[in-house]
Amino acid sequence: MTRSETHPSHLRAERTRSIEPRVTRLTLTPAEAREVDELARTVVREYADLESHACLTDLRMIAHDLPLRLRREVNRARLDDRLHVLVISGNPVNDQELGDTPAHWRDVNTPEARVAGAVLLLEAALLGDAIGWTTQQEGRVLTDVLPIQGMEDSMVSSSSHAALAWHTEDSFSPYRSDYVGLFCLRSPFDAPTTVSTVDLTALPESVVRVLMEPRFLFTPDHSHGTHSGAPDVVRAAVLEGSLEAPVLRIDRDFTAAVPGDTEAERALEHIVAQLDNNLYDLHLGQGDIGFIDNRNVVHGRRPFRARYDGRDRWLRRVNIAVDLRRTRPGRAAADIRTIG
Repeated sequence: MTRSETHPSHLRAERTRSIEPRVTRLTLTPAEAREVDELARTVVREYADLESHACLTDLRMIAHDLPLRLRREVNRARLDDRLHVLVISGNPVNDQELGDTPAHWRDVNTPEARVAGAVLLLEAALLGDAIGWTTQQEGRVLTDVLPIQGMEDSMVSSSSHAALAWHTEDSFSPYRSDYVGLFCLRSPFDAPTTVSTVDLTALPESVVRVLMEPRFLFTPDHSHGTHSGAPDVVRAAVLEGSLEAPVLRIDRDFTAAVPGDTEAERALEHIVAQLDNNLYDLHLGQGDIGFIDNRNVVHGRRPFRARYDGRDRWLRRVNIAVDLRRTRPGRAAADIRTIG
């Protein structure tokens, strides 16, 4: 498959969504934002390394001190098995102290960036446990999404001129996250995240049946390099679980039907066309944290023109597992949070 959104001629349809966005929004009050900020700064003072085993373990307990309304609303969203995205607005961002948008994720080192990381990890802890990949950003659990010169047209999140095609995060792996958390620290121009999902009632029953069978091949995307810690190609189904709340697993660029399986190829064309039609924009502004349900939706990003002037788009990112034990076969030891 390519990045083009052109459908096969026999599946071309009107650009109308068959399903509406399911985005839950919560805006923190100034008092709640101060509570979040104070708690995050306490974490930064008490833990030299936010990604240490001690810190990541304690975060689930420390998060109980977040504002009650925030905890209540996140819990309600957690129980919504059709949720697309939970957006929490009004999170504290000290733009001046944050410093310039780094030229590379390796250069993220200001104290205020650490505070922002603590904010994201605390709110993420209300949903599950933070995990990372040994093959992404040198094994960091807390990663950064920002444009990097020379990668404008790449197929990873450091691109800018090219759209980032929609995908299930790490679709190739059985240890992929349940949620992806994105904390927008800076968004000077319109570069929305894109989101889409499936409507099984709008697909032929025969297509749904094929999509629920292991007749598709999943390949690690380029962000994992050549050593993903998993087989180069994984064979699995695109849909699984309940028909009322199916778990979706697909990547527009890195999912294909088993060669020679024309029925699977046609089913894949159907669901790709529907995901293209259902695609909508999610705008995250400074101080917004978006928790994307990686089981229900795919996500990507519209193209934009990076300026490399220190004010470019910058998001801190974390992957979240609802059941950390599920990822244990992919981790080298129980006290290691990275997979691979």
